[in-house]
Amino acid sequence: MSRLHNLMGKIKNNLLQLFPKLDDVQIVETPRAKDEDIPNDVKEGYFAVFSVNAEEQPTRFIVELHWLTDPSFLKLMKQTEDEYGFGQKGVLEVYCLAKELQKILEIKFAV
Repeated sequence: MSRLHNLMGKIKNNLLQLFPKLDDVQIVETPRAKDEDIPNDVKEGYFAVFSVNAEEQPTRFIVELHWLTDPSFLKLMKQTEDEYGFGQKGVLEVYCLAKELQKILEIKFAV
């Protein structure tokens, strides 16, 4: 549980640096936020992100922390913030199709 709080603190600090107005966001718990243990597949230096949209079930991705500074990933997060805001507690959710997020994550490895 301590590891989860440390990880979430690091993610929050990175997000607050990128999006300073997040200080005023209300926290809304999602069903996925109730599990406070870090799943076995989320290792140190990684975080979970869900692609969420009306066309398909949420898809879970485990990605390295460096993605929090990647321009393509940040653009997707900014679009999500502009359209929906960031009010969930727990797992990061971005509003896009799973294949769109997969494409962003694969771009780095294609070079």
